[in-house]
Amino acid sequence: MMKIIFKIAKNELRNLVFSPVAWFVAIVFFIQCAYFYFASIYGDVVLQDQLIQNVPTWKDFGAPLTRGEFLKDDGLFGNAYTNLYLFVPLLTMGLMSREINNGTIKLLYSSPIRLREIVLGKYLAVMIYNLVLVAIIGLFVVIGTLNIKSPDVGLLLSAEFGFYLLVCALSAIGLFMSSLSTYQVV
Repeated sequence: MMKIIFKIAKNELRNLVFSPVAWFVAIVFFIQCAYFYFASIYGDVVLQDQLIQNVPTWKDFGAPLTRGEFLKDDGLFGNAYTNLYLFVPLLTMGLMSREINNGTIKLLYSSPIRLREIVLGKYLAVMIYNLVLVAIIGLFVVIGTLNIKSPDVGLLLSAEFGFYLLVCALSAIGLFMSSLSTYQVV
């Protein structure tokens, strides 16, 4: 059973990697994360320069920078969570409908593969691709931990894990919606 799931996942992951949509999602997500991360850092740098010029005895912000740069609503994770609904449907809209439109769903149904193996294989492929999105955010987390004096690493790792779980939940919803219609755009 697991061999079949892994074969379906491998095939679906190959389809994702060779599709321009997956690359488009990864590149746009990277650009979006870079913009929000550096916009947040830039605002704090400007504020820090003004405080140093106006108050010579100023030492620090008095609050952890990890929470401010990453976890506030205008931080990296807040903006990534807010805009995630734009990216996940692009990845999942064609998972089942592509099989229906190509006619390969009949071959899958006639083979000795159970329906749950098909669904789990496709979902596993999307879960593996979601690690690309987690790695993109992880890149900015690593950059942030190198720039912050004493980062709260546990908080950042739990935020990364929560992000992965959210993307996987949205992917499951997208896979379900893809199985309801033969059109990819619905």
